[in-house]
Amino acid sequence: MKQNIFVLMALAVLASGCRTNPVERLSDPVADGAVPKTSGVFTLYDDELKTGGGLAFIPLADNQSIDLQNHDAPRFSHAQIQYVWNGQPVNGQQLFAGFSLLITPDSSTLSATPARHFSTPGYVSLKLKVRGSLSAGNSFRIEGPSDGVSTAARTEILGSSISNTWQEVTLLVPSGDFATVKVFATFSIQYAQPPRTTAAGNGGTIFIDDVRYEN
Repeated sequence: MKQNIFVLMALAVLASGCRTNPVERLSDPVADGAVPKTSGVFTLYDDELKTGGGLAFIPLADNQSIDLQNHDAPRFSHAQIQYVWNGQPVNGQQLFAGFSLLITPDSSTLSATPARHFSTPGYVSLKLKVRGSLSAGNSFRIEGPSDGVSTAARTEILGSSISNTWQEVTLLVPSGDFATVKVFATFSIQYAQPPRTTAAGNGGTIFIDDVRYEN
């Protein structure tokens, strides 16, 4: 009889815990878009996009393409990002082209969506692995988190410094930039057109893997 009482008490405890709806906690584990204090690393991409959002080409999608599940010798496991710009005009210009990782599925709802805040874990950098090939006159620009309006922290790698060998890039980011995130990161190929010419560049191909925030 005592054994049955203990079983009933245990079931009652479990039932009371279920009232908090564990399914909701799995689908939205942290309230108000905050990020929990965990390992000090927030992964944006590792075999797949892990932001919960999507991406948008900049300034438009002309003459560029992206593959989020490319299998051509990824850095760690089975997939990587492959981004290609053929150097031809994008939205009437040929000086840059790229893409942004957004908190929304695309840019159509970005302005109306509240920013996410990543300040609590104390992130200070955006890190990623990069390889690829750029034509003459091109560089690869990496920009950190932003509210979609303010200028983000950025760095550029000259095309001559990019090869088919993976290299890690660390971009130091002011802590305040993690407070109102609408754009997780932006990656673009920048073309320095020779003076007094209208020559188009030939763009290039960039592979990206293991993208994350770190503290």
